[in-house]
Amino acid sequence: MRRPAPRRRLANEGDQAPGAFTEILADLVDRVPGARAAALVDFDGECVDYASHGDPFEVKVAAAHLRIVLHETQAALADASFFSLSGSNRSYVVHSLPQEYALVLVLACGATSATSGRAIPLCVQRLAAEAGWKAPQAPAWHPLEVRTDGRGRPLGIGDAQEGEELEILGTVARGLARFERGWRVRFSGGEATLVREPTGYWYVDERLGGRASSPPT
Repeated sequence: MRRPAPRRRLANEGDQAPGAFTEILADLVDRVPGARAAALVDFDGECVDYASHGDPFEVKVAAAHLRIVLHETQAALADASFFSLSGSNRSYVVHSLPQEYALVLVLACGATSATSGRAIPLCVQRLAAEAGWKAPQAPAWHPLEVRTDGRGRPLGIGDAQEGEELEILGTVARGLARFERGWRVRFSGGEATLVREPTGYWYVDERLGGRASSPPT
C-alpha cells in the first residue's frame, strides 16, 4: 500500500502548547504540496493556533498581516472569501472563516498553483466542527484509506481484513492537477472516483457507506 510520507516534526513546542486545532492544521500542512505552515487567526490577527515547520514568530507575523489584507479586501469586495499571493521567498493562501476568523496557509515560493482543492475545504470543515461554527457546505471530496498494488493502483478500501475490494473501471484523465492520479471504481454500493494527490493522500467523491477516514484527533 502506498502511504503518505511520515509527518515531519512541527515547531509548535515551547512557543505555545498544542491546542484544539493543532492536529487539524498539521494535517493540512501534510496534505498540501509545498506547505510550510498553517495558522488560525482571529479578526485582530491574533494567532489562535498553528502548525509550522519553520519559525513560529515569522508564521504569526505573516498571518496577522494577511488577516489585515483579508479585511481590506473584503471591505472593497464584500463577497471575497479567499486570496493567494506569491512573494520572493514564500507564497500564501488565505481563507475567510466564520465569526471573522481566517485560515492562513504558508507555502514554498510559487507553490500556490499546486495547492490542493480538496485539502483546504476538508480543513475548513474540520475547524468548523471543532469550533462549533455553523457547518460550511460539505466538501465535494472526502479523505479515504486505500490499499494499492505495486504500481500504486487502488485495490480496496481500508485494511485487507475489514476493508472492501474495488473494481477499477478506468482511469481519469481530465480535471486533475500535475502528478495527481485518478480512477473510476466500482464497489458494493455503486461507483465513485478516487484521486491520489502528490502527497500520497487519497480522496473520493462519494462517502462509500461512511468509510471516509475520520478527522485527526
